[in-house]
Amino acid sequence: MSKYKKSIIIYTIIILALVCIFLGYTYRSLVIYERNLVDNYIGYYLKKEGTNKISDNLFLISELEEDNASIKEGLKKLYESNTLEYQENKNLEKDGLYVYDVFNNGILINRVSLKSAKEYKIMGILNSNEWDIVESVNYLDNGLYNYNISIPQSYKLYINNKLVSDKYITDTKDKDGLEELTQFISIDKKNVYKINNLVYEPKIKILDENNLEVEYQIKDNNIEVEKKFINVNTLEEAKEYLKEDFDILELARNYSLYLTDDLTGSNHGLYKLLPYMLENTAIYERMVAWSKGPDIYMVSDHTLKNPPFTNESLRNFTIYNENAFSVDVHLEKNMVVSYKDKKDILNDKLYFIYYNNGYKWVKSEAIKD
Repeated sequence: MSKYKKSIIIYTIIILALVCIFLGYTYRSLVIYERNLVDNYIGYYLKKEGTNKISDNLFLISELEEDNASIKEGLKKLYESNTLEYQENKNLEKDGLYVYDVFNNGILINRVSLKSAKEYKIMGILNSNEWDIVESVNYLDNGLYNYNISIPQSYKLYINNKLVSDKYITDTKDKDGLEELTQFISIDKKNVYKINNLVYEPKIKILDENNLEVEYQIKDNNIEVEKKFINVNTLEEAKEYLKEDFDILELARNYSLYLTDDLTGSNHGLYKLLPYMLENTAIYERMVAWSKGPDIYMVSDHTLKNPPFTNESLRNFTIYNENAFSVDVHLEKNMVVSYKDKKDILNDKLYFIYYNNGYKWVKSEAIKD
């Protein structure tokens, strides 16, 4: 091999070595730069130092936790999971102090305060900092993982394959919107469980009354599962679940006519509605007040067309249990007001309970399109 070829090879090797050294330096510099970005540095610090001063007696571990759980190991696993969120707390910052709150699923678990110990440039162009940790405070009074879980009373809750007992129930409440029905009958309420002091992300399982597993979503450490009520769309389908047949549309027609003072008889025809109503309900009080107040006399003069009602429908039956259901009622009342045709539309969800040997109308709410 000639001296020229040898020199070319040596020169090439030197160039490649310098390129490798430069690339290695560049890579290492960028790694250090990225690590020293304040958000990233907090994560780096927690992974390296965050569990050094943690005791396994920091809180009393829940009996629902897996056996032989270690707070220190659980926190280390959490810090290494890369699922934490870091949020700057500017309200606590002053005199060059940076304060960051560390969140796990929306729950504050740590607050880190740090200052820049030294500013310098990387590769002559990137500004970077060396950081000093001033303080790191843990907020783990409720454990590393904690949840509020709301499920129907007839459902069962399991944490790590352990059945959760009633002692974890902090509240029992009606399903939203059914409070007026449960004054008179029983409908499956909801139990609210408070689950604290877990070390590892738990296995949560919810079973319905048929021991079938129920799907759920976790949002900000809250789980809310609604009862799966029976839904059908027609009256014929609903009759399978109703205790007796009654004319819902006729009641709705009388309700509509009553509101425009088109019923005859005492109290503006209120007697036609009373058999389907119960005292001490909001709808009862409202209907009685309408018959006695001045507003009923201010209804515009009008006549009813023939037929008075069109586009009638009953749909979206929800069967809450054998004694309660709701239905969406739609009908259009055809009127002539000041020589002009006008439609008065009723589009309401009506709620009924079976009480004192018959169905009673206990609530009405407008359906929002």
